[in-house]
Amino acid sequence: MGEKRKFSASDGWPEVGGGSKWICFVRHAQALHNVCNDNLWTPDNPLTDEGKKQCADARNEWGIKIFPEADLIVTSPMTRALQTGYLISGSQDDLNWMVTPMCAEKLSGATCDQGRPKPELLKELPWMNSWQGVAELDDEWWTEKRAAEEERVTAFLDFLEKRTEERIVVVSHGAFLEYIVGYHLHNAHHHIMPVSEFRSIKQRLARSSFNLSFALVQEYEDKMLHDLAKAPLCCFSGIGPRKQSLLTSLGPKSVESLANWKFARWAEAICILATTEKDGSRDCSKSPGKININKALDKEWEGWSMSFLLDAPPSAFAGLTQKHDQTFKALGITSIKDLGNWQYYKWARAICSLAEAESIDGIS
Repeated sequence: MGEKRKFSASDGWPEVGGGSKWICFVRHAQALHNVCNDNLWTPDNPLTDEGKKQCADARNEWGIKIFPEADLIVTSPMTRALQTGYLISGSQDDLNWMVTPMCAEKLSGATCDQGRPKPELLKELPWMNSWQGVAELDDEWWTEKRAAEEERVTAFLDFLEKRTEERIVVVSHGAFLEYIVGYHLHNAHHHIMPVSEFRSIKQRLARSSFNLSFALVQEYEDKMLHDLAKAPLCCFSGIGPRKQSLLTSLGPKSVESLANWKFARWAEAICILATTEKDGSRDCSKSPGKININKALDKEWEGWSMSFLLDAPPSAFAGLTQKHDQTFKALGITSIKDLGNWQYYKWARAICSLAEAESIDGIS
């Protein structure tokens, strides 16, 4: 699949129609805390003079084509976002503006991510008094309890998706927007994307940072390790009905039974210990008190070194026959070394090992 096309606002809005909807995400321009560490601990910092210049430049480069044609402009209630949107728009307070804390910055623990009381904000920025959302904004909106950031971003995307407007500008913040656009926007920079991309973004946000997505089919991605241990082998990506049938004919029917499958465990052990062998010439496997793995091997393979056994077929194990070798071959396994290093066995072993450390209720 090719790289997603990046749209430049300097070209104006992409063509709409046929149900298409576009969002232009804008990060606020430079504010005091972006250049002075002391201001990390002052609430609701305004733009610097450089930030205001960035807004003027942005307006000339792309804002003049984007803001006037927007059906809706949504902005965070933070001063730096409000100023950025207003200045890039060319101070046009007659556009369709909306203020909402839904796109306010992620609370990092620094005071700069806190707002200021609404009466103070309206006194400082009187041009926003009549905007949508202002009347509903709580005086100290930033003190309200918030959902997890991924859930908050998802809720905001749902909100945008349900809007009827086809061209929407969102003026927000770096950390918040990074969840959406996938990278940290520079001050007064923008990113245009179609709403059709929201689905994949929400799927990513819903996925745990601790996940096995590359190993599992989608149906099992959200399962706990305990559940995966009991799952059929088709839960693994790459094991379809045919491979599952072949494995079942050999013995394993679930992830747990694959993890404990004696032939795979023996093969893995031989792979590990073969690296510890030194050359020798005597076969002591029949001598009492001497090292051997006779109970694991077919008679004709007893006494061979482990490094030699690595290339032996699976039927070298006691309990397997040359007929079984054909089944193993259909699974891509032609030797003991292949079996000991087989990724599905290793995944199964790892899942079952970590399931022992999993907290069912999420409590440590």
